[in-house]
Amino acid sequence: MPSPPSNPSTPAALTERALRSRRRLLAAIASSAAAASTAGCLGDAIGTDPSTPDSGPAETTTSTETTPPDTARETTREVTDSGTYADAPDGPESYPSRPSDPDRATAVEFVEAFEHARTYNSLHEDDVEDLSVSAKSQYDRAAHGGHYALATTTGYANYADGVHADWGQAPALYHVSADLVVRVGRYEDYYGDCEDVFASDDPSENFAEICEGGDAAFRAYNLHPDAHTVTVDVDYLDESGATDVLAEEYFVGTTDAVQQGSVTYRKGTYRITATLENGAHDSADWTLDREPTWDDPPLCVLVEPTGGLDIRRVPFQEL
Repeated sequence: MPSPPSNPSTPAALTERALRSRRRLLAAIASSAAAASTAGCLGDAIGTDPSTPDSGPAETTTSTETTPPDTARETTREVTDSGTYADAPDGPESYPSRPSDPDRATAVEFVEAFEHARTYNSLHEDDVEDLSVSAKSQYDRAAHGGHYALATTTGYANYADGVHADWGQAPALYHVSADLVVRVGRYEDYYGDCEDVFASDDPSENFAEICEGGDAAFRAYNLHPDAHTVTVDVDYLDESGATDVLAEEYFVGTTDAVQQGSVTYRKGTYRITATLENGAHDSADWTLDREPTWDDPPLCVLVEPTGGLDIRRVPFQEL
């Protein structure tokens, strides 16, 4: 049975795409306070961000407005004539053009400028009085006809009505080539009941205490212009052979990603295999000998811009 996605009614799951307007965000947070107080804790998975991926503005105010106008700004999937795929809100800061012949330096420069413009436009409203954004980028590797790079931003804005907004987000993964740019930022969390997570009956064989420590997780990113269905199988390997741990199917649209938590608590070596509906597949060994931490690069299943699959760790922790 598929693991359920995280509850979108809680503040931790509010996305800046759905709640672009700060006034609408305030109303949503107020209406979901009860849900937050009863939400269960299943432990932090590797690479998860407690502030919520791409969570957008987190705001404080004394406003008592209860029926805010629906001023949420729509996002656009494609921000140039063709070939650049990203959730990119309109605003006063222009998005950079794709580099005509990208190399390591120009790819990093592009993603940093793009991320800065995206955050600036997300925070900007007509009554903004003070707005500041800082962007960081990190090169990953050259592959699949282009360059992989990472970027993230922080920022804040103050508005005429006294609202203050702080921006926080998980790092975004880009693939940059002369003909195609794909940005994947937010991901949807999937998890299961911590008591059902794969583990040994012998506590010494587990890297964390069940339902107390952090379980292991992986992510799946779609960097291809088309939507795909990705099937992921995880097996535990030991001298007796392979033991089924998890088998899930995920639909990932263009610029979408998922994070699957609640995979295992048990130390050892695992085989993770991913398959696309077109028959493309890849597999990799995944060794877990200690509890995952924020400093560990997450294991990622990447739907490549060329339509294949690649399973590897992506160095998000370097940002």
